[in-house]
This record gives sequence, C-alpha cells and structure tokens, in this order.
Amino acid sequence: MGQIPEQIDHQLHTDDEQESEEEKQEPSSNAQKWKNHYSSKHKILFVGEGDFSFSLCLARAFGSAHNLVATSLDSQEKIEKKYSNGVSNARELEERGCIVLYEVDVKVMSQHFFLKTQRFDRIVYNFPHVGFLYPENSYCQIQ
Repeated sequence: MGQIPEQIDHQLHTDDEQESEEEKQEPSSNAQKWKNHYSSKHKILFVGEGDFSFSLCLARAFGSAHNLVATSLDSQEKIEKKYSNGVSNARELEERGCIVLYEVDVKVMSQHFFLKTQRFDRIVYNFPHVGFLYPENSYCQIQ
C-alpha cells in the first residue's frame, strides 16, 4: 500500500504537458463544465466509493476525469466480489484520467502517502462505506 501506483506517478509528471496539448488540440473541450455543485475545474476527492458509479457519472458529464481522485475502503478484489460494475467503473475512470485508490480508510486518510500531499476544492463523501456483513442493498441491512 505504500507504493505510488504508476498511474499517479505518471500523472504527476505529465498533467501540465497534457493540459497544454489539449488546449492546442481542442480549445472548446477546455471550457468549464458544471454539474450541480461541481465544476470540471475543481480538483475533487471522492471518499468511500462503493462501485465508483457516482464519480464515473461526474467524469462522463465533464468529459474527463483528470481533476478527480476516487478512493474506496475496499480492495480491488473485494469490489469485484461485491459490485458487478465496480471494477469496470474504476477502469473507465482510470481511462478518463482519474486516480483510483483502494484500501483508503477515511479515519487515517490524512496520513496516506499520496493524499496528504494533495489539496482539493471539493471532498465528496456520499454514502460512507460502513463495512456491512451483507451487501449494502440487502434486506437485512436496510432494516
């Protein structure tokens, strides 16, 4: 867990280059897009993602996810078992430029090797993962 994923390391070194190349190629795609309280210009952290569907929805609305970081308490293996679309959603987020981090506990997030060096305009904690024994949509959990 202490290693910087290749995607993060690459993105840290190439963001400025990518932005200037994108500006040259497609000036209209650089326009600010808003979705409710969120802007494509905001650096947004998603905490406690389950199947990554909310962050993916926002990435699709923006047309990119270069400004997004999505985290989950679960490992990638657990997400694959719990959510039918979780892995594919995370993969699409990464393809759109999002940094996806697994096994991030919000209680100690301020000490995370990558997150502690970042600043965000918005932090989104929609539906905190509480570690239920059954799937979150199970009748046993809803009672």
